[in-house]
Amino acid sequence: MEKKPNILIIVSDQMLMDAITAYKKYFSHPAYLSHWANTPNFDRMVAGGYSFLDSYSTNPVSCPARSSVFTGRYSTETGVTYNNVGIDQRIPNMGQWFESRSDYNRVYCGKWHAGGRWSYPDVEGARKIPGFETIPAGVSGTGDFNDFQVSGAVKGFIMNYQDDKPFLAVAGLMNPHDICYWTPQLHGDKLVPKSDLFELGDTRPPLPPNFDFKFEDPYPGQQVKYSKEEWQNYLYDYCRMVEKVDADLGRMLDAVGSRNDETLVLFTSDHGEGAARHKRVQKWHPFEQSVKVPFIAYMPGRVKSNVIDQKHIVSGIDMMTTVCDYAGIPSPPGCRGRSLRPIFEQGSTTDKMDVAFAEFQHTGRVVRKGDFKYVKIYEYSKEPDKPFVRLEDGQPEKFQACAGSCRYKTMSHRLLFNLKDDPWEITDLSSDATYASKIGELDTLLAEEWEKKIIPGTHFDRN
Repeated sequence: MEKKPNILIIVSDQMLMDAITAYKKYFSHPAYLSHWANTPNFDRMVAGGYSFLDSYSTNPVSCPARSSVFTGRYSTETGVTYNNVGIDQRIPNMGQWFESRSDYNRVYCGKWHAGGRWSYPDVEGARKIPGFETIPAGVSGTGDFNDFQVSGAVKGFIMNYQDDKPFLAVAGLMNPHDICYWTPQLHGDKLVPKSDLFELGDTRPPLPPNFDFKFEDPYPGQQVKYSKEEWQNYLYDYCRMVEKVDADLGRMLDAVGSRNDETLVLFTSDHGEGAARHKRVQKWHPFEQSVKVPFIAYMPGRVKSNVIDQKHIVSGIDMMTTVCDYAGIPSPPGCRGRSLRPIFEQGSTTDKMDVAFAEFQHTGRVVRKGDFKYVKIYEYSKEPDKPFVRLEDGQPEKFQACAGSCRYKTMSHRLLFNLKDDPWEITDLSSDATYASKIGELDTLLAEEWEKKIIPGTHFDRN
């Protein structure tokens, strides 16, 4: 009987895939941050493991994305369509499911932020994550203070773990999210320097090619008006925060390497970072820099090494099904993800895996299929718990599985990008009649393969 591996899941916050140095070959333009950050531990993990270049967040905001990672359900289903609300109580999180179905010991350390009005779990009480034991770490809300504690505590746990049962450990890192404190969204006055104070000059990243783009932005109010100096300083500082994550990752990889057994290490992030692309910071939006995230698997001897996958399109929704497969237990009922284990170990799978779905801004929808990405936006009712506006009577209505009978108002503005020809998403093709059939195809795919299958959550803890 095959021995079940230990499992370590590391989730960072606001991590750009193209900030990993090992991917420099694939992100060759000098504006990609792989040319400006130094990530030896990510590079070690990529070289020794299996990673994807087409990996997507299910919803580029912390709580919604994390609720998907730890349940295998989309944020409409978990009910966590915005920050600081609770997961539908009928949907088990990963810890609860492993507790009831496996012999794994389950521990959590660091940022949770997957449901409820808090980020870091308490050891006991109402804020203890159901299904997990808590390894305490700082609760300051910044990676600068917390992440070293988290990575150190998880390192200590892994090095000293001696139980005969396997473990499922989660390390929730905050960085490079600290870049949020550089922006006016969180502070009345931005902290990013207005001049080149340290004479860094050309050692700072340049502005990206899509800083100026050729389409109407559906959310123009989210663009940030920085000077070139401010943008370059912002990008420089973001790269330094990525390097802090890299150091934390290294501590935990060293701990795994010190053991004489098998531990599956999985790294991902909840969402990306605007990084001056489309003049944006942070997340929330449907562009690649926001919805694309790293997904790396590492287990020497079982997971294929030095494979950077450009064939399959994966998502945070696949995490739950994958770890259940390795634990030898079924996935929870209604779980939407697919196991990535056959890909990790054999490089292929019987599933086609050429489609990913995502949500954003309550009523936004993203479909990635093949070379194309399609963005559709329903009209928002301004009521987060009943976000959709019915077409028939104009009254707000909570999204339901439509089965062809529910109709909602949509914004006339849609987006279509050919990511093979236009990886920076500079030109929107949605108004080009040449692509009308492609939009129809992706619209049908969204309705048939996503909207009709979704079961919206209804039982929440909103306190």
